[in-house]
Amino acid sequence: MSNSSISKKEVYLVRWKQQKNHVEIFDNLEVFAASYPRYDLSILADALAFGKTVFEDEAVYIEKKAIVSAPKPDFPRMFFWEFNYDRIDWMANASTVIQRVLERGSAKHWDELVRYYSKDTIINFLKERITFLPDECIDEASLFFNLNKEDMLCYKRKLSQKIPWL
Repeated sequence: MSNSSISKKEVYLVRWKQQKNHVEIFDNLEVFAASYPRYDLSILADALAFGKTVFEDEAVYIEKKAIVSAPKPDFPRMFFWEFNYDRIDWMANASTVIQRVLERGSAKHWDELVRYYSKDTIINFLKERITFLPDECIDEASLFFNLNKEDMLCYKRKLSQKIPWL
């Protein structure tokens, strides 16, 4: 998977309340405001800024939606409960995604990791970027990826931490 194949784009779905099943799609708010001058561009931009995705008044319901223009992995949404799943940048957050799926996933989910990121990429992340995995996960990952756990960064970090005497 290469970053060059990822395109981030948003559109605005406009549903007019008086017209059932009538939806218009705009690729930016400027075009919408130019088409419907009764809507002020700065008010709309403020209403749809900082992660807000909905504007509504008595006549219209406007929703900002991301356009998917790159393949996405097929992981359970529950693995990423604290994130907006539809807005995850799977490549930019690969370390977090890989760690989360390794911790919570089954062999089926690990196969999906390999399909999406490649085995070499995951091994590289295990060696150089992922700083924590539970002990049982370290053992399973070393077997699954045919990797010495001594080569995994999370295992090296675990060994370097002092264990307090009880």
